[in-house]
Order: sequence, then structure tokens, then C-alpha cells
Amino acid sequence: MDTSTKKSKRSKVASTRVRGVVLSPHGWQRFQAAKQQAESEEAWGKRFTQEDLIERTELSSNTLSRILNRELGVDRQSLEILFQAFGLELTKADYAPPVAASKTLESQREDPQQDWDSAVDASVFYGRETELAQLWQWVVAERCRVVGLLGLGGIGKSTIAVKAALQMRSEFEIVVWRSLANAPSFDGLLTSLLKFLMPIQGDDPIIPATLDEKLVLLMQYLRSQRCLLILDNAETILHSEQVGQWKSGYEAYGQFLRTLGETPHQSCCLLTSREKPREIALLEGGQSVVRSLSLSGLTPDNGRAIFQQKGAFTGSQAEWQTLVNHYGGNPLALKLVAAATQDLFDGSVAEVLTYLEQGVFVFEDIRDLLDRQFNRLSVEEQKILYWFAIHREPVAIAEIRENVIGTASQQTIPQQVNSLLRRSLLEKTDGLFFLQPVVLEYVTERLIQQLCTEFTTRQLDVWHSHSLIRVQAKDYIRAMQLRLILQPVMEWLLSAYRNVSEVENRARLLLAQQRSEYGAGYAAGNLINLLVQLKVDLQGSDFSELVVRQADLRQINLVGVNFQNSDLATCLFSETLGVPTSVDISPDGQVFAVGDINGFVYLWNVVSHQLIATFEGHRGGVWAVAFSPNGTTLASGGNDATVRLWNVQSGQCLWTSTGHTSRIWSLSFSANRQWLASGSDDQTARVWNLQGDCLHVLKGHTKNVYSVHFSPNHPILASGSKDTSIRLWDVETGKCLNVLEGHSSGIRCVRYSPDGQRLASGGLDGCIQLWSHPPSSKTHSCNLESSLRGHTNWVRNTIFSPEGDTLDWVRNIVFSPEGDTLVSSSDDGTLRLWNVQDGYCTNILGEQTVSALALAISTDGQVLISANQDRTVRLWQMPSGQSLKTLSGFTYGEHALSFSPVTVTAAQNQNDSASAGTGSPNQLFASSSSQTGMIHLWQWPVDREPLSSLPYRTLYRETSLISNLSFSPDGQTIATNGEDGSIFLWDVQTGQGDRWIAHDAPVLAVLFNPVGQTLASSSRDRTVCLWDVQTHQCLHVLQGHQSSMRTIAFDSQGQTLASGSYDQTIRLWDAQTGECLRVLEGHKGGVYALAFHPTEPILASGSFDQTIRLWNVQSGACLRILKGHTSIAFTIAISPDGQTIASGSDDQTVRLWNLETGECLHVMGGHASWISSVVFSPDGQILLSGSFDRTIKLWDVPTGHCIKTVKGDRLYEGMNIQGVTGLTTAQKTTLRALGAIS
Repeated sequence: MDTSTKKSKRSKVASTRVRGVVLSPHGWQRFQAAKQQAESEEAWGKRFTQEDLIERTELSSNTLSRILNRELGVDRQSLEILFQAFGLELTKADYAPPVAASKTLESQREDPQQDWDSAVDASVFYGRETELAQLWQWVVAERCRVVGLLGLGGIGKSTIAVKAALQMRSEFEIVVWRSLANAPSFDGLLTSLLKFLMPIQGDDPIIPATLDEKLVLLMQYLRSQRCLLILDNAETILHSEQVGQWKSGYEAYGQFLRTLGETPHQSCCLLTSREKPREIALLEGGQSVVRSLSLSGLTPDNGRAIFQQKGAFTGSQAEWQTLVNHYGGNPLALKLVAAATQDLFDGSVAEVLTYLEQGVFVFEDIRDLLDRQFNRLSVEEQKILYWFAIHREPVAIAEIRENVIGTASQQTIPQQVNSLLRRSLLEKTDGLFFLQPVVLEYVTERLIQQLCTEFTTRQLDVWHSHSLIRVQAKDYIRAMQLRLILQPVMEWLLSAYRNVSEVENRARLLLAQQRSEYGAGYAAGNLINLLVQLKVDLQGSDFSELVVRQADLRQINLVGVNFQNSDLATCLFSETLGVPTSVDISPDGQVFAVGDINGFVYLWNVVSHQLIATFEGHRGGVWAVAFSPNGTTLASGGNDATVRLWNVQSGQCLWTSTGHTSRIWSLSFSANRQWLASGSDDQTARVWNLQGDCLHVLKGHTKNVYSVHFSPNHPILASGSKDTSIRLWDVETGKCLNVLEGHSSGIRCVRYSPDGQRLASGGLDGCIQLWSHPPSSKTHSCNLESSLRGHTNWVRNTIFSPEGDTLDWVRNIVFSPEGDTLVSSSDDGTLRLWNVQDGYCTNILGEQTVSALALAISTDGQVLISANQDRTVRLWQMPSGQSLKTLSGFTYGEHALSFSPVTVTAAQNQNDSASAGTGSPNQLFASSSSQTGMIHLWQWPVDREPLSSLPYRTLYRETSLISNLSFSPDGQTIATNGEDGSIFLWDVQTGQGDRWIAHDAPVLAVLFNPVGQTLASSSRDRTVCLWDVQTHQCLHVLQGHQSSMRTIAFDSQGQTLASGSYDQTIRLWDAQTGECLRVLEGHKGGVYALAFHPTEPILASGSFDQTIRLWNVQSGACLRILKGHTSIAFTIAISPDGQTIASGSDDQTVRLWNLETGECLHVMGGHASWISSVVFSPDGQILLSGSFDRTIKLWDVPTGHCIKTVKGDRLYEGMNIQGVTGLTTAQKTTLRALGAIS
């Protein structure tokens, strides 16, 4: 992009300007002071009427009204006349350009350089001219960097902040409002700010990894442009008992304020709070750039205006003054009293004062008044307020009605809501109802107090009537419910009952009471959610005969739990979903389909997120799904080289194709509903009619065809290939019309825009190309329009949003209906939105750290769905990027297997003391499941059957996906990898862990050096790091690979480290210096596995190309290629004597090879999914293999026979769901697949 264009974009001030000028707050203050002096001297203090001012200034009535209104501009000469009439001289500081529609906040929300977030409406505003003028003076005239706006709750801090910001916005290039009412972490605040600011600056919105880096970048933006940042409700994160101090975990906010005040920049932070933060108190002063303004109450006249907005009231001037002064001019208090005055005293101010004299309605602070108002409410009205506190955002009455239990209670909701509106405890906007921040905080506290009291007294009322967590709520709302409601309840209970077991015992007792006392309600679900948050082991629990609603049981081990005859409606459970590999949304936006690595196709409802159906038929992963244009059929294709067409309503497979000879990556329907296209690893694309007949085999590509997509306007098919080319085909003749070249590496995805005038392509080179495709169908020419760069790894997929502005990298590319948006996903773990017109990356969604394998966007552009490598399917709100819903899959996952290198004396058996032995030394065998986060440890016996008892210890790390583990040389420590970039070290004897962040991306492999205290880790960030285990100090960072590294290996002496990468190469490194010794090339696919010979300089490697290669480490020569597997060689191991190689593959077989001759000795079948790990026993006589089918198999090496199969428990193994209600047939099928019994 041209730098001048970028500069103009950055310097643009988006405010719409109108002609003329208005009085600035400074000028207004000068005018008011002069007018008041004249009134005192000339009219005995009586205010001038408008007629008096017309006579004095000789200005017309219309002009004078415009001046006093301060919304519409007038000529400067009129202001000079006004000022001269009061003996003033007009200066530049006294006037400013008017800003259109300043009365409303909504008119500003569309401005791309203003983000008003949850700012309150300030259209109804009374007085505060002096305060507004002071803020203008400090912020605009004196350019203060930090201004604190302080005052009691309800005094109007947020409203005046909005009003001031609206008046000053023409003085700033950027305005950003952020509420702290829901206590966001400082890291979350910085991320939110950067996501908004970076696209405005024309920068690629790659959010830095560390807090310090984020803060440095934000300060750069605050220096480069004049930005007004408003932080509202800071008291939420200030300590309640230590004035001015920040709550634990929020101290970084204080450092931020100090940085803003002490570091030069041209921006301003306006912060509202009930208390003055310590940093402002230390830095403020008359000559300082840090100031604070304490708000007092409204004047009697302005307070009276608040009453009059509520209706008709009667009272003398003196009575009004007494009433307003009694409540300190607090606007919220006055609104509450106004409602009470109307309800109880028919609008008579005199009667209210009579009660005040008797000590009724005495006002100490806003909380005291809220106490009185709340206590006057009926129990039903109080419970309605609790619901609004739980929802935490504006909500419709209909949604509240759905939550409330009982028909009679539901019928009275409208009356109760109207009553709360009259009492000013509820606010309304656009048909939605919500609580003011002060009231929200108060009601939340009352709710927490009530819950704790009921738990202690065993009288569950609100526990029964309200769900504390709404599992169907948007992800970010549910996170707030956990953090701000259930977490405080849990903390109070732990404080009151001293330990977890006491709280658990009482919760279980209360659960048992629900069977007889309460019937239908939320109590059981709430109590189970409490136990989950307490991390209580629920295995074997009796939850039978209960109504369990709104319980979030995803990823929770429920082995042996009894739910017999329980009502489980609205509960969330894990899905059987394996790694989701493909996704598409139906044309009507009601259903989305997901294909997974295990060969299943699932249909979910977009709104309710309920599983509708499961289609079975494929063998192996389903890498493509596509709805037909009318949504009645669904096509799927995958590893088994077949295309299947399904009836969406019945689930019937209409036909199965058998033309391709290898994996199918992509499917596309033509807009005319006549053709279906497929792209395959067999280097061809095929065109089918909808009866399953192959019409054309499109040949021309020389490598895998990863993506196909039809033009919406013409009978043209685009195909993208690993051979770096895009081909355009005439669908009617099968002729290749054009070959487009522009990528430097393979092309993962191609997609036409909805109007057919653009073609987008995403590649392994991390680049997205946009090609112009003229409407004419005669030339078929395409010109490279622009290149979008920013991803740091290969682009899996791109889709256009319905508006067509944004581009993301994913396995498929789809334009929005208008074609101005594109979304992309990459192996760098990011989801990006791109503006197609200017090529800017406008957003990076959420905090995604794992790759999205597929993307789909709804036809209205409001919902984006990503299928992610961490076994989740996530629905995102567009374009904000907020996470709406996450569907969590569960499969047992891949096994990682390892033996301790030396004998270890085992500690007391955790699971079975009788089998713990006498503490005699044994070698340990460890197995882990990537999905469960558990590591099981067995003593490896020499005198009895292996793995015949329970593991002697189980190590568990919550929410961790463990796919790799390694024993330390002394056998006392196990290292495991983390999806969050961390390394975890486990003490074998105690089970305790030690974690540190090692990489900026998921860690794929960890390995101890067999000699010394060094640990190696490889990551998706394309680096290998060598660590000092004791200090966690990084000794070397090894760089050179062009893609992620899944595997690393040390030689037996610990001198050489080998790394294998998806870039198809192996690198050998000096383990002491970090120097790259050699690069081994030859594989035709990514390298997945490495193993050194125990005594010889030989390295074995397994690859995506289905082969195993043997290399001479010293010369780099390839000694032998072992062929036989029909899919990826995922794992390899060399026997202790160095004579045998074992390999495990995606083809579900294990093979044993003679290392010297290359002969295949045995092919061992029996696993039902791909093999993720193989390891030889210490004596080399037994081979153990771990598979995605949740089994470990033990094989006799000499014969190749299977000795034993050990199967792990599924997530819901033995969970009794006999007689349960509230679940769909599909949900019951899912639970049974995860081990439930009925």
C-alpha cells in the first residue's frame, strides 16, 4: 500500500463536521461568570430572561437560541457581539467547531476511529457546566495525560465522562471507552485496546505475547496519535479495605497509570472511580499533567429536573432545595426517591419531607438508599433483579421469562419489570433491560450474600430458583458469571468451612435433599457446578432422581456416576468429536456440519448448539464437508478417497463415489446445483453430477490438489495445488482454461468472491493472493491484484465474509455475500480478518493459540465457525471477534509412552497399596492421553504379567493436552508439553509439578538429554530451545526450520540433537553450542518421528510421505528407505540392541523391520485408529504401541503376536443414564459413545 495512503488513513479524524462555531466549555464558563456578575449588579441577582439577552445583545431570537443550545454552529461575529455585550473579548479558546449529533452517542458508534464499548447514554443530561469546563481546560487546553473523575456511586461520573468525551472528541483522532465493571485483567484490557488501535494505525494486528510488549506497543500508539482513553468504574478493581490500593492480580493497572502520568505522550486517560487510586494521589498537582476532579451533587434546579422527567410533582422552591440537598444532589438517589415519591406520596414533595423529619428515608450513602429500596421490593421483584445480575448485559423480557420457573411466576414478569422501571432500579434501551453499574454491583453482592446464607442454613431458595451459570450463554458472559458470582461464593464458603472437603460434604448433603424437597429447579445443577469449580472428584457420585439443569459437565470425569431417572435438560456434556477437520454452514444459517479425524460427520443447530445427527460411513478423517445450495444434501470426503452425499433430514447416504485413489481435501457445489467438484492427493480434481456419476477427471496438476471452488457466475472451476499453481477449468468440457502462478509454495485453498470478480488463494508460503477475475467469460484472464501478508506459517484456509471485506487463512476460502471481507487461518495459530479493498488485516479474533483447520461463515456474516486442532468447534461473533460458544470434543487422544532410563524406587502406591510392592527398585513405564491430561505410572515387573494392576500413581494436570513426555536421566522427573507454550516438570515420587512458559506457541515435543541436566523443546514457533532444568534458563535457541517441529531426538551420548520439521527436513545440531551441523533432505513430506541408534551413528526418521529413512549421521547420506506403510509414519523406535526398528502409522498398523537389511519382519494389525507412539521394553522383548483408539497393545517382538490390550476409561465410562429425560436421541448416543450405559 502507498505510504501516503497509509499516512492519510492514520491521520484521518472521522468526526463529521458542520459549519460555524459553538462556545467551548471554556468560553461557556467565561460567559456564565460574566452574565452572573451582571445579574448581581444590574438585576439584584435575578436571572436575565431570553428577552433581556435579546435586548442587550441585539441578536435575533434564533441566533441567541443556537448560541445557548451549543449544538448548532453560528458565525464567530455573533459570539463576539455576545461577549462584547458583557465586557468580554472573544479568544480562540472560547469557541470550537460543532460536532454533528453530539446529543446522541449512537451516532458515534459507527465511526471506525471511535469505540464506545458499553458507554452509557448521556442524551438526558442536567447541569455540570462548571465541571465540563474544568475537564475541557485540563484535557484540551493544558493537555493533561491522566485525569481522575471521582465521586460517590450514582453521582454521575460515567454520564459526565460520556458528555465530556463527546464535546472533546473533535480534539482527538481516536476515542476509546472501556468499562472495568466486570473486572477485566490488565492483560485483557491491553489486548482489547490493541485490537482496536492496530488496524487504525494500518498495522498488522498481531498482539504481542507478553504483558510488557503489549504495554510498550500501546504507549507507542498513545505517543504517535492523540487518543482519548476513558476507563470507567475503576473502583471494581480497587481493594475494598485498603483505600487507593488495587486488588490482588490488578496491580498492573497502577503501573499503567504511573506510566501514563510520567511518560511523555500526546494522549489522555480519563478514569472514573469512587476512590482515588494511589498513583493519581502521588502524581497530581497544580503544575502536574495528572489531575483529579471530585464531583459534588447537582444543584436544586438540576435535581428538580430529574424529578420532572419522571412525571408531575408539587413543591415550593424551598422544599425542592431541602429535598435535593438532603440526598446530596446524587442523581441516582434522586431518581430512586422520585419513583418512591410518585408511588407513595402522589408526587408531593412536602409529604416526603414530613417523613424525612421523622427519620424515614434517611440518606447516608447510595448503598444505604439501595438497601432501603431493595428491602421494599417484593420477593419476586428481588428475584427478577437477581436474574438481571446473572445475565450481566441488556436482555429482553422474553429471555427472563424463559429462565423463571413456574407458569404463575412467568405471567407476572412484565408487571414486575414495569415496577422496577418506575423505581429506577432498571434501565431500558432498544427494548432491552439492564442494571446501571452501581445497581448491578449492589444486586450482585446481595445475590452472593443470599446464596452463602442459604448454603449455611440449608434452606435453598435462590439456589433453586436461579441458575448461577447459564451454560447456553455466550462464552464471555459465562466467564463473567463464573468469575463474579460463583467464584466469590466458593471463596466465601472455603473461608467459612476452612477446607474443600467440608464444603463438598455439605454440598452433597444438599444435593441429596433435592430429591424430596424441591422438585424441578436449578439447585442440583448449581451445586454440581460448585463441586466442579472446587475440583472435586465426581467419579462414582450418586446424582440419580435429580433435576439437573444448567450443569457444565464438559471435560469432567464422570466415570461411574449415577444419573438414573434424572432430568438433564440444558446440561452441557462433551461431544464425541475428535479433532474437527472440516466445517460448513447450511445456506439458511440454521445448521452447521463438522467432519472429524475419526471419520464422523456431525450436524449441530447454530442457535441452540444441540447435536442434531451423526453420519457414519467414512474410514479415516473427513477433510471436506459442503452443503448443497438448497441445503437439502451434504457432501463429505476424506482419507478413504470417497465422496459421500447425504440427505440432511434423514441421514441416509444417497451415494458413495470410488473414483479418487487417495485422500480428498476439498469439495464444492456449483451455484446451479448441477455439479459437485472434489480435489485429491491423487493430483486430480473430479467433477460429478448429483447422481454420483463422474463427468470429468481434471488432470494437469503435478502434486496434491488441496482445494477446489466453483465460480458463482460461470461454468468455471478453480483448483489449487501443492505444485504452487492455480488452474481454471471449463466444467462443461473439462479443458484447462488458464494457469495462475504467484505463490512460492503449495496452495492450500482457493475461493471465489460472491460476485465472481475476485479469486482468493492461500498458500504454504503464508501469503494470500487476491486475483481480479473480470466478469467476461471469454478471456478467463486473472490479474494479481494484491498480496496479503502477516501469517508466520502456512495458510490453511480463507473465507470471504458476507460483506466481503475481510480475509482469513483457513483450509477453505469463502467470501462474504457482498465480497468485501475475508477470514483466514494459519498454522501460526491465528484467525485474521482482512479488508479486501485496502489489504489491511483488521482484526485477529479472540486469543486463539491453536490452528483452525477449517472455517465457515454464516450467510448474514454475523457468525464465524472455526474447527480447531484442540478438539473444539468455536462460534465467533462477527466482526467483534467475541467467542459466543465453544463445543468441546472428547476422544481418548493419542498416547505418549516412555520408560524410565534407570530403575526407580516407587513411592507408596496411590491406587492400590497391596500392589505397591515393598519399595524395591523397578523401571517405570509411563503412558499419557493427550485429551485427559493424565499420566499413568506403572512399575515395569520382570516376574509377573506387565500392566496387570492399576497404575501405582496418576499425575493430573487440569486442562492440559499432553501429547509428549520424557523421563529425566535419573528417572525422578517427567517433562510434558503444553498447548499454551509451557513445559511442565513432574516429580515422580510426589506428583507435584513445576511449570514455565517456554515458547510463544504450542510446545510439540520435549526431551531430556540423556547426559546432564538439559531439556530440549520444540514448538510451532519453528524453534528448538535448550533449557537448564534447574534454573529454567534458556541456554540456546536453535533456528533454521521453516515450519513447526513435531519431533526431536538426542543421540545416546547427548552430543547431537536432531529435529524434524513439517518443512520436510531434518537438522542436526551440536547440543553444547547450538550450532547447526547438517541438514538432511530427502523426505517428500513433513518429518513426524526421529530415533537414534543406541550405538551406531545412524538416525531413523518417519514421514508424512509414508516412508522411514535411515541416515548416516556423520556423512548425511541416506542409507535406506523402508516402504510399506500406506499412510503417515507417525512414530518410530529402535530396539535396545539396535537390530530392530518399530514403526506406527496412520494406516492403523505397527511394523517391525530388520535395521540391517530393511526387511519387514511383521505387520501387526489390531488397532482401530492411528498409532501415535511405539516403545520397546527395557529388554527389547516386548513392544508397546499407543493408539488414538484409547488402547495400549503389548506385542511379542520375536513373533509379532499381541500379548495384551490395555484400554483406558472413556470420559463417561459406566455413567448410568437409564431413564434420564431432557436429552435428545443424538445426545444419548454421544454419551454412550463416551462410555455411558443405559
